[in-house]
Amino acid sequence: MTQQQLELNRSWWRGAARAVLLRCPRCGKGRVFRRLVIMNEQCAACHLTFDRGHGYWLGSMMFNMAFAMGAVVAVFVLTLVLTSPEPDWDLTIILVVTIALLSPLLFFPFSRTLWIAAERAARLRDGTESE
Repeated sequence: MTQQQLELNRSWWRGAARAVLLRCPRCGKGRVFRRLVIMNEQCAACHLTFDRGHGYWLGSMMFNMAFAMGAVVAVFVLTLVLTSPEPDWDLTIILVVTIALLSPLLFFPFSRTLWIAAERAARLRDGTESE
């Protein structure tokens, strides 16, 4: 792996870590969200534009759906394992439905910031954005 590829990988991980903290993936200083679901248009510190236009958030939706589906499957399997050999189906259904409804709402801001970080890393790799 070349030095440039290593630096791009470090940049991705640094941006992802900042995104998990709901901070700007470029500088780590500005907040992406004003409130739980209301985003700022750009970073107050480095002026990175968060919304890049129509259809931009499709990747974020994919992240959110993948997380929600993973959470539902994990809770389903865990509930079955913990209540075996006679599974408690009422408990399983209640937990799975609760997780299916709540996880997309709770993961929403993280899916958005992670998508900004992933898309920015792709632009850095293509050379269409500078560090």
